[in-house]
Amino acid sequence: MEIANGIEMLEIPMKLLGRERVIYPTLIWDDNNVILVDAGILDSLPKIKKAMGKVGVLFKRLNTIIITHQDIDHVGGIRSILNELPQVKIFAHGADKPYIEGEKRWIRLNTNFMNRINNLSEEEKNKVLNLFENSNVQINSTLTDGEELECCGGIMVIHTPGHTPGHICLYHKRSKTLIVGDAMNVIDGQLTGPNKDSMNNKDAQMAYESLKKFEDYDIKNLITYHGGLFNDKPNQKIKELL
Repeated sequence: MEIANGIEMLEIPMKLLGRERVIYPTLIWDDNNVILVDAGILDSLPKIKKAMGKVGVLFKRLNTIIITHQDIDHVGGIRSILNELPQVKIFAHGADKPYIEGEKRWIRLNTNFMNRINNLSEEEKNKVLNLFENSNVQINSTLTDGEELECCGGIMVIHTPGHTPGHICLYHKRSKTLIVGDAMNVIDGQLTGPNKDSMNNKDAQMAYESLKKFEDYDIKNLITYHGGLFNDKPNQKIKELL
């Protein structure tokens, strides 16, 4: 779905944890850069290629992947992309870097997320665990809160810890689009806050506190990774949630 000139919300079917769903990575580009925000899981590559083709952006032009956070459905597809385009640079926040690179154990493997994995069939369980084991990648550059990437119409980095320590959101200045990863969700057409089920009480509180940073931005479009686009007065809705 076209959000504005040079920014597209991709719709990628995905099956994980025995469930079929749609995820919404974001593609941002200009004459010199093509940036993918989050990359799905291992088998998402052909679907991402197809989606980029529909937009008219050649896959081989992709030069940057920005990871909003370390969850496997955001990171798991990167290795397959690097196998075809090894020159692609990977950006993430420093607090999630050691998890993504494999220095630390993925946070979800230390939470109640494991209960969901253990309830799967043996085949599905092994598939998910194998995905975790084979998804570590090296980060080329770490992003910091308030940093601006001076390309593609300007992209502001907003550190929003809670869901993970290094969760970030991105504000595309030219289109006034906020890309929130898992910091917010859209359920049945309504904008909601973070999913508390994947966090302890302390992290959930931090995740909600992080949303206050959005009040500094004039938001026309808001893209969630789970749920897609919300553009019905996002600033007002965020204020109500807070």
